[in-house]
Amino acid sequence: MFMNVIIFGATGGIGKWAVKHALQSGHHVTAYVRNAQKITETNQNLTVIQGNICDQQEMTTALSGQDAAVWCVGIPMKKSYQKMESLEGHKTLIKAMEANQVKRLVDWGTPSVHFEQDKKSLITVVPGIMAGLLFPQAKKEMLAIAKVLRESNLDWTLVRFTAPKNTCYTGNVKVGFGDTKMNVSISREDIGAFMIKMLDSDTYIHSMPIIGS
Repeated sequence: MFMNVIIFGATGGIGKWAVKHALQSGHHVTAYVRNAQKITETNQNLTVIQGNICDQQEMTTALSGQDAAVWCVGIPMKKSYQKMESLEGHKTLIKAMEANQVKRLVDWGTPSVHFEQDKKSLITVVPGIMAGLLFPQAKKEMLAIAKVLRESNLDWTLVRFTAPKNTCYTGNVKVGFGDTKMNVSISREDIGAFMIKMLDSDTYIHSMPIIGS
């Protein structure tokens, strides 16, 4: 089914691939970006909006006429990082989606966010410990984002992954909750493509699948 899809963080390492695969799937894509000059692709089904993810008016206007949203805005993995821009952006996004009666959201995170379906394994335990030690602020923000998603009325999916790489697209993604043998390294293009694939599926609505290769 073709949709009007808005992608946030559309020039990032995963967002650009989400745009590519959404267009290939026949969707009409709105790329919501901080700097429109970074979008070099031209396509009759691509609209570019330059805006701020924390600006309520801009976000509400951008969500008008959309069927779904894909969130690819990253959280800086730095010890010095203190802002919670992505969390504030999510709060703004949820209000904008609700104002426009847009229900479907595909988001991302890491296994440091625990999900009740998780089985105890290296992939569900170690990332949370490491994030707490190395990137405590980023982990705190990620957990807060998961909380606001759960408390929303949206049909959300939070795609979790551990080690995104700039490797070649395979189209072969393994999915699980700590119960599936997988390599934690995964191509950024595979992640972007999987997120777009979720738009046509209700398998993981209100769920947090872990993906790998």
